[in-house]
Amino acid sequence: MSGNKSPWGNGSGGKKPNGGKSPWGNAGRPDRNKPRAGETSQDLENVIEGFKARVRSGRGGASGGFGGNGGGGNGPMARFGPLGIFIAIGVISMALSMVYQVDQQEEAVVLRFGKYERTSPPGLNFKLPTPIETIEKEQTRVVKKTTVSGTSGSSLMLTGDENIADIDFTVLWRINDLKDYIFEVDEPSVALKAVAESAMREIVGKSELEKIITTDRLGTTIAVRDLMQETLDEYKAGIEVVEVQLQKADVPEGRVVEAFRDVVNAAQDAETSINKATEYENTVVPKARGEAAQIVQDAEAYKGRVVAEARGEAERFNLILKEYLAAPKVTRQRMYLETIEKVYGPADKIILDKSAGQGVVPYLPLDQLQKKTGN
Repeated sequence: MSGNKSPWGNGSGGKKPNGGKSPWGNAGRPDRNKPRAGETSQDLENVIEGFKARVRSGRGGASGGFGGNGGGGNGPMARFGPLGIFIAIGVISMALSMVYQVDQQEEAVVLRFGKYERTSPPGLNFKLPTPIETIEKEQTRVVKKTTVSGTSGSSLMLTGDENIADIDFTVLWRINDLKDYIFEVDEPSVALKAVAESAMREIVGKSELEKIITTDRLGTTIAVRDLMQETLDEYKAGIEVVEVQLQKADVPEGRVVEAFRDVVNAAQDAETSINKATEYENTVVPKARGEAAQIVQDAEAYKGRVVAEARGEAERFNLILKEYLAAPKVTRQRMYLETIEKVYGPADKIILDKSAGQGVVPYLPLDQLQKKTGN
């Protein structure tokens, strides 16, 4: 077709428009010979090969090529290649690893090539890149809890009075030295549990069963805490024991419980009897002491009264003697009269008048006199 103006040419070997060039251009390459009949276009092959090469090299781009143009690949990615990308990623990762955050309840130790370097406080901190310095974080301001129970018979302990006690307890603790906690003791939590059980056995072995399960629970826990802290300080475990709490302190289940209850009941009965005897003593003894004190006081009063009366009589006798020596007759007459007054004063008296007559027998009402005497 002679008048064909198709951009691909007329396909008859005539002169092609655009000087025989492809409408997409030659992508910066020189013109190639006309393809033979039945073969793929050289331009299409070049495009496919360029695409495969860019995929293999890991580069990408816009339309017409990953390097920014149709075939050369002269962009910045092409200049550095995969090694440059790897180095860039490594540099960014190292830069990010130099900054780390420590929470408010935590502390962190910095290790330089595995050796302790320093301890970092809470907040934003900096270090050398990760291959050089690494960090380990632990919660140092949080109280942790470890329970020692009788899951494997570890709660059965021998007391000082040769009894068996079944004891479960809890230890509250926290980290007070992160460096010692990490480096001085292997598996500090396991060591803490072992030290707690050992300390409890030692304290229980020095105490009586009845006191442990009744009145001396607080004293037992304080003694265990102090012994644990002393042992952990010797180990440099970096642990502070805050408190030890007894969850259970009892005798083992079975016949031992019944026997122990009998012993406790007997002890309570004995205590009751002692209390009753003490109450009786506190009632009777003070009463007897009071009566004795009253008798003594009465005797002292009688003594004082008798002595005072005797002294008064002696003084009176001395006064009478003095008057008698001065006037014996008068004093003798006065004493006689006073004596007669004392004797006849309270007695019943009958007065007979001699001048009433002679030869007359006086009438005496004896019946009335006897009544007065009987009264």
